[in-house]
Amino acid sequence: MVMSLIFSVTMIAALSPSATAAPRHPQPNAFESIATPQERANRAVVLGFYTALNRGDLGYLDKMVRPDLVQHYPTIANGRSAFRAYHAGLRDQNPDLRFIVKRTIAQNDLVVVHSHFVGKAGDAGIAKVNLFRLDRGKIAEHWEFNEAVQPRGIGNDMFSTLSSPRISKSLPFATDAESERVGRAAFAEIVNQPDDELRLQALERYIGDNTYYQHFPNVPNGTEALQQFLHDAYAAQPDYRANVKTVVAEGDLVAVVAHLEKLFDIENSVSVDLYRVRDGKLLEHWAVIEPIPPTSANPNTMY
Repeated sequence: MVMSLIFSVTMIAALSPSATAAPRHPQPNAFESIATPQERANRAVVLGFYTALNRGDLGYLDKMVRPDLVQHYPTIANGRSAFRAYHAGLRDQNPDLRFIVKRTIAQNDLVVVHSHFVGKAGDAGIAKVNLFRLDRGKIAEHWEFNEAVQPRGIGNDMFSTLSSPRISKSLPFATDAESERVGRAAFAEIVNQPDDELRLQALERYIGDNTYYQHFPNVPNGTEALQQFLHDAYAAQPDYRANVKTVVAEGDLVAVVAHLEKLFDIENSVSVDLYRVRDGKLLEHWAVIEPIPPTSANPNTMY
């Protein structure tokens, strides 16, 4: 799991001139949302979902989730009733549960939520990424990816924002198209590049002098750790591959959902890598990786 996160290679270089430089095209308000009215409305529906879960208000699901919900998380069957039952059981097991939303990305009909789930006070909790597709103002499709929060060793925690400005929401310092292009290139030219020298050249193109803040536990900032991680991944499994499935971008944040094959000793897993992009380069990186189980309660792929 450490590996998938590392090769996401999008840790940011906050505090460096390239990371703090003004956008090429002046914005009327540097911290103003660039989402469309529909994207803002979709985000509001999804954030309302998290507020309802924290309050134990499962009636919200009855109003804002389609009865024919398409479900991709293997533990849950298709349909709103199964989704509701899953969350009712989660609250029964954890009466004081909290979902702490860290960052969101909204583009077209998709909303990505990166959150910290804590079931009981004092627990380390779970790093979660949920992906929602909305249709006419209601949640119509759902993907979910979880990874246990690990004790902090070297490196940064799994959730904070360290690049400048230290604001977790998407910012208009890159366009959706630019962030998507860089997110896809990180996988095409870095993660899926088995040749060390060619990968090193790509790291220079897409990270350069940036600090590249890393939020995967026990992984240092910078390109050297990422280069070593990918070298080790291919040495262990020459057939390693990360197949990009979905990319969602809003301003300078982009999420890349990928199906991982043969990552070290994990035959099949799914990763969600979140990057902050500035001036065509990667500044910061967060990730969640979850193995794909052998069976599922629904007929859909996890990715």
